[in-house]
Parts: sequence; structure tokens; C-alpha cells
Amino acid sequence: MHIIKGAAVAAIVGLASGAVAAKTLGIGTSNPGSITHSIGSTIAKILTEKAGLQSRVQPHGGNSATVPAVNAGEVDFGPANIFEVQFALSGTGIYKGQVMKDLRIVSILMPLRTAFFVKKDSPIKSLKDLKGRNVPGVFTSQKVVGIITRGILANAGLTYKDVNMVPVNNVVRGADDFVRGKTDMFFFAVGSGKILQTSAKVGGVRALGLDPSPEAMARLNKVFPVGYALQIKPVKQNHGIVEPTFVNAFDLVFLTNSKLPEETVYKVVKTLHGGKKAMFASFKPLGALFSPKRMVKKVPGGEYHPGAVRFYKEQGMWPPK
Repeated sequence: MHIIKGAAVAAIVGLASGAVAAKTLGIGTSNPGSITHSIGSTIAKILTEKAGLQSRVQPHGGNSATVPAVNAGEVDFGPANIFEVQFALSGTGIYKGQVMKDLRIVSILMPLRTAFFVKKDSPIKSLKDLKGRNVPGVFTSQKVVGIITRGILANAGLTYKDVNMVPVNNVVRGADDFVRGKTDMFFFAVGSGKILQTSAKVGGVRALGLDPSPEAMARLNKVFPVGYALQIKPVKQNHGIVEPTFVNAFDLVFLTNSKLPEETVYKVVKTLHGGKKAMFASFKPLGALFSPKRMVKKVPGGEYHPGAVRFYKEQGMWPPK
């Protein structure tokens, strides 16, 4: 009788273990068309195919919705820009009084490269030419984007008082308003699928370059401290970059929750570390910009998940420099 009971208990435990192993990992991203959605979809595909970790993307309105969802454990992972992550960890800025104490860092994914885009034949040739033009603003579900756009305007010596600000909730809506003629430009991360879609609807787009001079970048950094000028070239995956152009760049961080099992995060980090080729095949901007050697760096106030730390120690990549 005890043997039967023992077998029954073992079966129950086995079923429970199988249920845990079969758990589908959720990766929070912004809406389809955004670069974080493309990145999240790529990571989900790689984790599922290469590590046997069933994963799926769960779109949110923007980082300002994704980051709290990761902190609360509503999704298991999510990419977010380093500026927003610092606010969330410290309970300052857009997260004033809301410390996201359960956020843990998994890795640095890639530099995000962002720019303002106009129609290819637009008379707007530089950021300064945006004065008096219709420009998207507010970004209620992507609040950091509002800060980034103010920084890019500051690069040209402009503020939202110098333009006609058209309120939008996120970058996808901003691009849609651009197609409808409500705005004269839109903001997006270089390499995003939405740029190509938008371009096809308006006869082509091109990016407006930053002024990389120390004076202009000092104005940008006063508003957006983590941004830096990065020159990129016109290649297929950089649609809208029609000539060597300086754009605003900053790091994209992959986040998780403190309560996720160490073994799960270890497998995720290991898979990402060896996944550059698969990334390139699925989403070229991520494959081109992801570096296994740059997955770790100090993030002010940030704590890496123990599963990530374990892998980085094995690779001689810990502690971060």
C-alpha cells in the first residue's frame, strides 16, 4: 500500500515538474512594427528552437507598460532602453516613487539607434528645418520617447515650443499619423519594420542627421544623458539612411524578474551568447549589432539575475567593467 502511495506521489511530482518545464516564457515588447517587437520575436524563436524553452511575445503599448509588467512577473522577460531601466531601478523620473525592486538584468542586447524621419522628397533637410512644423510628442505609453525626442530637438537648438506638437501615445501611432499627413516627421528606431512599411506608403523616407559637435551633443545630453552620436551607413537593413548619417544611440537592456528560476535564466543567457548567427538570420539589425563580448556592463543601480551571473562567471566575463 505504501508502495502504491509512493508511486502515486512520484507521479504527481513528475507531472508537476513537467508542467514547470513546459511553462511558456512571455517576452514583453512594444507593439508590432516596433524594433523591440522584432527583437522579442527573434529571441522567442531562438529560445524555442535552440534551447527548448517555449517562448512567445506579449505586445504592450510601450516600454512604460513592459517594464512594470516584467517587474510584477506578468511577463518573464523584456527589452528596454537603459535610460528607462535606470529610472525604474531608482524610482525617479517617469517612475518617481515607484521603485521596480524585482527587476533583474539579463544582458545588454545592442545599441538602439534612433532618428527623426521625413519623406524622401521633403524640403526638410535638417533638424533645424523642423521649426514651425508638425511634430509628434507626449508619447503617453512610451514616456522615455518623449524625453529622447526633446533631446534630439535640443541637438538642433529647438524645443517643443518651436514646433507644432501633435500628441500621440506611442511611436507606431506617430508613424501612422505621419502617413495620414498629420505630422511632417516621425520618430523610430533604425532597422524597425515599421519604417519600411511607412516608407512604402509615402514614396520613401530619409533620416535627419544629428549634429555630432560637442556643443550640440551637450544640449542633447542635458535632456537625455545616455545618448551618443553614432554614424551609420546606408545598408539594406537601415532603411531610410540614404547617406552616412549620425543618429542618436543608446543601449538596449534585456530584463527579467528576480523570482524567475536561476536555471531558466542561465539557459536563456547561454542561448543568447551563442545565438548571433540565428539572430542575423531572423532579424538582421539584432544579428549585426549584438555582441557576445558586450553582454555585460555596469548599469547604475542595476543587479544581474543569479542565473546570468553564473554564466558570465563561467565565461570569464564577470564582474562587469
